[in-house]
Formats: sequence, structure tokens, C-alpha cells
Amino acid sequence: MLTILHARRTRDNPEWVKITDVFNDGINAWDIAREKIGDESDEISEKAEHYHTQIKQLERITSRPLPLEELPKSADVHQAIDLFDRVNSQGTDLGDAELALAHMSAQWPYIRREMKKKQADLAEKGFSFDLDFYVKCIVAVISGTMTYNKVYDTDKAVLMEKWEQIEDVLDYLVNFLQNEGHIPDSSYITTRAVLIPLIAYLDKNDIRLNQAEKNSFLKWMYVAMMWSRYGRSTDTTLEKDLSLLNDEQPTKELMEEIKDNRGGQIEVRSSDFDGRGKRSKRFYNMVRIVTRANNPVDWKTGEPLKGSYNLESHHIFPKSRLYDELYNSSNHMGKKRVNEIANRAFITSRGNYEIFTDLPAEYLPDVRTNYPEAFEKQFIPDNPELWKLENYEDFLAKRRELLAQAVNDFLESFDNFGDNGGKDESLADLVQKGENHRIEFKETMLYDVHRDQPNTELREEAVKEICSFANSEGGTLIIGIEDKEKEVTGIDRDLKLMQNGKDDFELQLNQEIRDKLDEHFASTYTQVSFDELNGETVCVVSVEKSPNPVYYGDDDFYVRIGSSATPLSIPDANQYIQENFA
Repeated sequence: MLTILHARRTRDNPEWVKITDVFNDGINAWDIAREKIGDESDEISEKAEHYHTQIKQLERITSRPLPLEELPKSADVHQAIDLFDRVNSQGTDLGDAELALAHMSAQWPYIRREMKKKQADLAEKGFSFDLDFYVKCIVAVISGTMTYNKVYDTDKAVLMEKWEQIEDVLDYLVNFLQNEGHIPDSSYITTRAVLIPLIAYLDKNDIRLNQAEKNSFLKWMYVAMMWSRYGRSTDTTLEKDLSLLNDEQPTKELMEEIKDNRGGQIEVRSSDFDGRGKRSKRFYNMVRIVTRANNPVDWKTGEPLKGSYNLESHHIFPKSRLYDELYNSSNHMGKKRVNEIANRAFITSRGNYEIFTDLPAEYLPDVRTNYPEAFEKQFIPDNPELWKLENYEDFLAKRRELLAQAVNDFLESFDNFGDNGGKDESLADLVQKGENHRIEFKETMLYDVHRDQPNTELREEAVKEICSFANSEGGTLIIGIEDKEKEVTGIDRDLKLMQNGKDDFELQLNQEIRDKLDEHFASTYTQVSFDELNGETVCVVSVEKSPNPVYYGDDDFYVRIGSSATPLSIPDANQYIQENFA
């Protein structure tokens, strides 16, 4: 076969020729054939004819009609991009997101570079998305739709402002997914599209979610992934879902859309797991999420698996034994049975290696003896008869039931917060629990009950507690509760010291957080609200776990140890940061 290329280096193979020589009449098909196979070959005529045909095909390029598109001198850069898109339409089409990014780049030349920086930043945290995802984010935030041409003429200042806000939203979202959504990395996310409505909602609400909103959005996100909300016509579906964010109860409407598409049924049935393996990501990822939420332990070491991002998918019944004795590895149905989700558990690589090819009847008795909670936490049938190889099909049937029940219970748990956010009930429950690693009581914020006078140091103590929550697992500070007896005293004594009551209270507290901690942290990862409990007004400060270390002032570093904020020395702080924020 004659290969015609214009290359830098000269090749010895006579089939490699210069394009320019073809058009300068410097190429003879017979000469190439003679040099390639020799004059004596019986195939020389056939070979020369083949080369001649290829040369003529190339020469005919000059006679092909080409459409002419003229760009007037007065055209702007957007018209140039449109022309490029029309000319390019005969080749590889530009996607809507690529075209939108080209138009936005005309307004802000560095937008692609900024997106790639954020792309690399999130990838380091375990969340890898292509540039199209970030374009979709900015289209959704700016236009509230998935109509890409609505961002074409967006001013540079608006693009820069919105992108900066989206970066903050993405940081919050990753932190939220990892710490409250049991999603350590993007491999748990079946479709990136499911994040777009939440990103748009967070942007619209200044990156604030109360607990009820968190619960409802998490449940919707899990259900949307599990039932393939964005499996078809992704942008059309996103357009519809983005329009629902303006509703008074957006997640309720979003969930209704899924229910309508599924005939009202969103609960999981045991049959949904039948024959489904790791490749069925929507169910496999759901089981991974539910397992993480259940705080499992390793089967060989007993170590908690919470926070470990490198869990291995372990075959409870080893594949080699199943193929040796029950199934044919070349049979499609046999492979499906062996690799079912119901035959999977999640343990460390060490545990997986030590179990290796042991049958459950051989190793599960030790697991039950040494770590009895391991069974419940990973929904393993506690019936030794089902651990026998000959009863594998019965094991699968029982475990499918347990998995379906676990998923349904997990999703239902997000509904137990009440229609109004469940604040009264939740707050009462928090108070009843008393102080612990995630709950702190303060009787007042400014009024010193011992000295019967204002004391600004009390504000500082409150912010130290907030700092410790941020550096630990997050938590809730409740002001207006006496810590020893859990008596609800309220904040009326503080409010009497302030001209504008609760407004001044919130303003002073937020100002103290900004001054002592960080303004971005104050606005993004803390939320101040007021509630009524036993007829008294209390202040509730919800604190997210921060994705980055938070210092009190310039140097002090607090963490939550037991039920109190504890300052760490510089060496201890450095070690803590390396272990928890690296």
C-alpha cells in the first residue's frame, strides 16, 4: 500500500513519498513498484496500477468543489467562532460545551486555564471530572438552564465572579460528599450530571444548606443515581430539574419527577440485585455508600473502615472455588452469578489477601467470634448453612434481601427529619444526648452569669469550640444551654445587651468567627440559626468539617477531644494536619 506523507525525515521505504512531489509530476507509479519489488516480479504490473490509483485519488483533491465562507472585516470573535463551527461541521463536530467554552474564552481568555487548575485541584482530592462538567456548572449557574448559547456573550467580569463562586461551591460540595454523603471520591458517583442541580442550588443560596436540605438533597442524589435519572437526554433532563430549583420545596419536586418516571416505585427490591455485578454501577455504588455509612470493620483486623478510601471489593465466596465446583467460567450466566453484588463485601487489601481462596464456611466463624458486629455492618446472613458452597444460590437470595432492606432503610433515614426540618425534635434530641465530640453547650455568649456583667471572652470561647469542630468531624454548638444539668436557659440575657436583639447577636458571633478564624470559612462552613426550646430562644451554630486546617488567630490550632476543644502544640498540630488534611 502506497503511503503518501509530507514528513521531516527521509525514509528508505519507497512507498513513503512527499506530497509536493505528487503535484510537481515527480512521482511515477512504475518506478516505485520496480524499487519496491523489482523488475522480475510477476506482481509489478498489479502493484504499479495500485500505486497509480492512489496517486490519482490524491491529485483529484484539487478539483473538488469547496464551499466558500466569507468573514467580513467588521465581524467580532463570536461570529468567527460560529464560522469555524460551520466549516468544521463536515469533520468532527464540536460539542455544545466545547463551543460554549470557546465563546466564553473570547470574553475571558484565561477561563480554560482556570477551569483546568480547578480540575487538577479536585482530582487530587479524588474527584476527577472533564472540562465539559465545569462548563455545565457555569452554564447552569449563569443561566439556570442547560441552554449553552445563553453564556456566549457573558461579560468577563460576570464570568470571573461566577467562576470564583463556583470554585467555592465545588470545595464545599466535595467536603459535604466526603464527610456527610459517604462518597470519598468520584468513582462512587454514577453520573456527574447529578451534581449540577445541587451546585446551582448552593450557588443560589450562598453555599448554605440546613440539615433538612442536606438530608433531602442527599436522598434525591442517591435515588437519582440508582434509578438513572440522567441515563437519557441528559441536558434535557437537567433543564427540567434546574427549573424545579425555584420551587418552595425543590427536592420534593425533583423526587416526584423520578417517581413519575418509575410509576411511583423507588424502593429497591431483592430482585434488583439478581444477576447484577460490579459493572452495574448504580446498584454497586449504592451498596458501597450504604456500607460506608454503616461504619464497617475489617474482617481480619477489626479496624474501623470509616475514612479509608482504599477498600477492596472482596468475593465472599471466592471466584476460583465457584468456577471449580459450581459454574463454567465461559458461561455468561455463570459469570453473573459468581460476580454478583450479593457476593461482595468491602474490606482492606490485607484482609482480602489473608482470606484469599478460603470458603465462608472456613473463615466466617472466626469473623463472627472475633468481630460479631461485622456481620450486621455488611449485611451478611448469619446462618452457617448458607456459608456452605452447595448452598451458594440460597446465600445469594438471602443476601439480596438484606441488601435491599439496608438500602431502603438508609434512604428512609433521611425522611426522619420532619417536614419543617424537624428542628424542635432534633434540637431536643441533641440536648438530651448531652455534650460529646460533636455537641457543645454554652450558657451565654456575652453575659457572664458569674460576674453578672458582659464578658467578651465568652465569645472567644465559643469560637474556639467552632474551630475545634471544624478541625475534627464537624459538630453543633448550642448557646442557651447550661452544660452540666442540660438546663435550657435561653439567650435572653445576651439579647438584652444588644440593641437589635437576635440580629446583633448573629452579627457579633459571625464577626468574631471571621476575625478569629477565616471569612471564607465563616460564610461557607458555619450556619447560625435560632430556635425555640421549652419556651426559650437558643442559638444553634452548625459547623461543617473543614477541608483545610482552621487556625484560631494566627497560630492556635484546636481539635475536639472528648467533649471539649483542645489546643495542640505545634508538633502535635503538624502531625494532626498531616494525618487528617494531607
